[in-house]
Amino acid sequence: MLVAAVVLVLLAAAGSASATTIGIVNNTPLTTQVGQLNFVGATAGFACQVQFRKLLTVGLILVRPTGQLTRLGRVVAGQINCPAGPANFLNLPPELGGIPPIGPLPTSWDISFLGSDLVTGELVFGILDFQVKLPNGCLYRGTVLGRLGPAGQILRFLGNQFIPLAGGVGCDPQIRVTGNLNDNPPINFFLLVGGV
Repeated sequence: MLVAAVVLVLLAAAGSASATTIGIVNNTPLTTQVGQLNFVGATAGFACQVQFRKLLTVGLILVRPTGQLTRLGRVVAGQINCPAGPANFLNLPPELGGIPPIGPLPTSWDISFLGSDLVTGELVFGILDFQVKLPNGCLYRGTVLGRLGPAGQILRFLGNQFIPLAGGVGCDPQIRVTGNLNDNPPINFFLLVGGV
């Protein structure tokens, strides 16, 4: 329920530009994202190299009415390497088809359309129920808000706030997540725009 509430807030914040995007056409079924994510709290901060594999819906994806999520695909595998110590993504296999199974919710690690910026051509999306264990042993979860550039290659995470997944001694009550990743191959997509 918390994830759904956060996503609806993000959807509202995505702005009126999403009302003019009636669909997305995607021609890339699978991509690998590589780059750095920064996890920063009041007392701890970690810069980590990450890799995600994303399985995307191919073809025409019609944007659902306001207040409903339009699923674009799912993160299906992920690895994280932090110089400060061991870390891992929770309920996400490190390799395609690996263990553990993706979860625990049916929408965990889903990628959903939140809006678009018709000036820059960027697609605004959320990764639902993103879960991570950081080198200090603290567990966090949240919805990541990101922007994908029109060339489908550069992805920016926008300073999302995560809350603890479980209590822990000395864990910050929330952390910010920022960073840039590159898609290989680039996601070949375009936005279908309707009347305002």
